[in-house]
Order: sequence, then C-alpha cells, then structure tokens
Amino acid sequence: MDLQVIQFSDALQVTGSREIPDLTPRSLEITGPDFRSAVEVQLNEVKAPSFVIASRTRLLVEVPVSLRKAIITSIIILSAEFTATFRSKIKFRIGDDPKSARGLRALIQTFLKILFTTVGSDAFAKRIGGSALKTLGASFDTMETSNIVSEFSIAVNRTVEQVRSLQSYQPRLADDERLMSAELLHIRLDPATTALVARISLVPQSGERAIVNLEL
Repeated sequence: MDLQVIQFSDALQVTGSREIPDLTPRSLEITGPDFRSAVEVQLNEVKAPSFVIASRTRLLVEVPVSLRKAIITSIIILSAEFTATFRSKIKFRIGDDPKSARGLRALIQTFLKILFTTVGSDAFAKRIGGSALKTLGASFDTMETSNIVSEFSIAVNRTVEQVRSLQSYQPRLADDERLMSAELLHIRLDPATTALVARISLVPQSGERAIVNLEL
C-alpha cells in the first residue's frame, strides 16, 4: 500500500481579523465560526510560527518575521479534518507521522500521482502518466489560457483511462478506492503569479464524491 505523500486538510472559515495593538512580536486576532480543529495558520501563504486557540471562535496568531512590516492580504486556517469538499486543501509533502493512504485519500493520491507523471519518466511503467506538468509547462511559455485549459483537460481524461485500466487488475480493491468517473470542474490561470488553480471532481465506485482543489 502506498505511503501517503499528500497532506489533506480543510480550510476553516475566517470572518474577521485585527492587529493586536502594543504586542511584540506582531500578532493578529482572527475570528471565525469554529477553530477547534486548527493545525496550521498561513498569512500571505507563509506559515505562522505559532498560534493559540483562545476560544472556539478566536485565534491569536504570531506574524512571521518576514511579514512583520507587510500588509496581510490573505489568511488561511488549515484543519486536521478532511472532507474532500470545496473547502479542502491538498499539498504534496510527507507529514511528521507517515502512514499508508487508504480509502478516498488513496484514490486521490493515485489519481494525482498519475496525472502529474510524465509519460516515459517511470522506468517500470513507461506508458503511464497524464503528463500534466509537461504540457502545462509548454503552455505557460506562451501564457495562452485556452491552451492551458485544453491541455489540462486532456491530461485529466488521459489519467482517468489509465487509472481505470490499472485498477481493472486489482479485483480486491475497495469501492472507495476504485475510480468510476472524474471531471474537471474549474481551471484558472493567474497571469500575475503564474499560478494555476484547478478543481477536479472524483467519484469512486462507492458513490462518495471528492473535490480535489489544486494550486500549482
């Protein structure tokens, strides 16, 4: 069984924030409906060095040194929970406590690994790969949004066919790990940051839909 190499978490809702006056180091008070499951805070996409869950609806967050004089334009609170919905976030990294991926997480990981594998790069399976990164790289050079959308959609469809083919040789695979369908719901290119934001819907044989949110 594959080692989990993707971090799964949900982004908790933030309703407000303010700088705490006369406090060193610079800190923020952040409010929201429920922060009890918070495990990480990101300010301007930089991980906060520390935070305190002051109450169910309040977080006290230390601003990173690199942002001490910066204007805070984005706040993301990550939860230990993962619902595979529009709130969910995915990062490619091994956690502090490595474990095997199971169920819906295993399906998501399998799909993304193949999606971003370039055909021919795997010495043991040279025909496997959605080649998403390779085709996107070529499109980024020209910044043609239509090309990026088209190429990424083709990569997703190619990956669906390959995952289904590989899983046809795994008769004992659980229903929540066996892919039934996938759909590219949204894709957007930010020319200012050259970040690609994509949202993919995966439906396993169990019927429980997973929303995969990606930012590349």
